[in-house]
Amino acid sequence: MVTWTAAETGAMATVFGAGQYHFNGETDNNFTPLLLPNFPQASGEQRHAYFFQTTVNGKSVVCLKSEFHPKVQTAATTRFFEKIVGSGPNPRFKYAITSGTSGGVWKSLDVGDVVVTNKARYGLTMPQEKRKLLFNGIADIIGSNPPSGNATWYDYVNQKILASDACVNNGLAATGGRQAASGKPAIYYKPSGTNLTDVITNERLSDDEFGKISFYRTVGATLDENDAYVAEAFEAIEFTGWVSIRNVSDLPSPKNNDDQYETFGFCSSLNGAYATWAFIMGHS
Repeated sequence: MVTWTAAETGAMATVFGAGQYHFNGETDNNFTPLLLPNFPQASGEQRHAYFFQTTVNGKSVVCLKSEFHPKVQTAATTRFFEKIVGSGPNPRFKYAITSGTSGGVWKSLDVGDVVVTNKARYGLTMPQEKRKLLFNGIADIIGSNPPSGNATWYDYVNQKILASDACVNNGLAATGGRQAASGKPAIYYKPSGTNLTDVITNERLSDDEFGKISFYRTVGATLDENDAYVAEAFEAIEFTGWVSIRNVSDLPSPKNNDDQYETFGFCSSLNGAYATWAFIMGHS
């Protein structure tokens, strides 16, 4: 499981750390630091990543906070994930889950909703040749053996965890957050109507880009800045066992809406971590 920001990593530690781990930044965490030999670092970064290892339903899980930035250090992205995951027919991991925050694209998505997808693509700010690409991960994102009375583990999380978690509900409902009319947050793992669940990698929508939101709604569900870069790297190393889990921390807006992530990033990230847990529970 790979996260990217301090809020996402704090949520990962909360859900998977059993009270033993915390992450509040590079100088305030008890994760194991990772410094890859003979590999470049971004300016100002002390490590390439921080991680801890845990077990979920008998499965070994590495929870990793990346200090490597795919959209910034693009030329080295394939090498980075080759070092982490391996390449060829015998990778180190069966699955890789890139989990983080994003902007919602569908009209039906609100702050706190989560999208699970095995597809990623580049958005309109990218060169035309990049925009033609579509990357595919693991074929089965649903998994098997859900608890009795639930169609999937995601449905179980929707009903038994997200519906009652105080941070998820009360925290996200603060001023400027989730609208009351949207109901409780939920995990979406299949297309809704004509909407695709693809995650689109782009810069944050600027005011003039917001005018193209109708186009984005025809090609994806969430907008983030990393996953197409990561998916392209996985394709280069012939690793198809990836899935993208993105929680909506902020919404595209014709007005400046930058504070939504700062306010709601942690509580929305809990939803992404719970969805990751559901994926792990459903896959052997």
